[in-house]
Amino acid sequence: MIAIAILALFFATVFPSNSKTSWMRPESFHLKVGMNRAAAVKALESNGWKTKRGDSDGQLVVDYADDKSITLHFRRDRLDSIRFELFTILQDAPVAFEEERAFLRGSLGKPRMGTKRILLYDHTLPNVMAVLSADPKSEQARKGVGMVVVRYYDPAR
Repeated sequence: MIAIAILALFFATVFPSNSKTSWMRPESFHLKVGMNRAAAVKALESNGWKTKRGDSDGQLVVDYADDKSITLHFRRDRLDSIRFELFTILQDAPVAFEEERAFLRGSLGKPRMGTKRILLYDHTLPNVMAVLSADPKSEQARKGVGMVVVRYYDPAR
């Protein structure tokens, strides 16, 4: 039994996923928009994730990795939105965004609005918005950093 666990760990580290965005899913963290705060915190902590206070009382942040974070926003003690943030090399950001575009199209269909930098799915609950920040003239891009943000949210809250 231990040998199987060690072998699984070996393969997981030897063959890392090429996906930049597969972690950007609420179900990966056992989260659902609308769940209460205590249940959301318990779901994260029971899977080993540490939360810290965000910019406001209604926010919690999970530092997933050096280049990845999750921001949870609560309103009236309910999870109102889940924002996944990927910071990457400027040239890699559009590739990651296209990967996310393909996933969202496959799982949610055609977006109501879709451009080269923004996708909006407001015909499903929760609503989903994906944004690419890779404008070479922006201050962030001048530092060589691009960003992909995917937000799952309740539009009525």
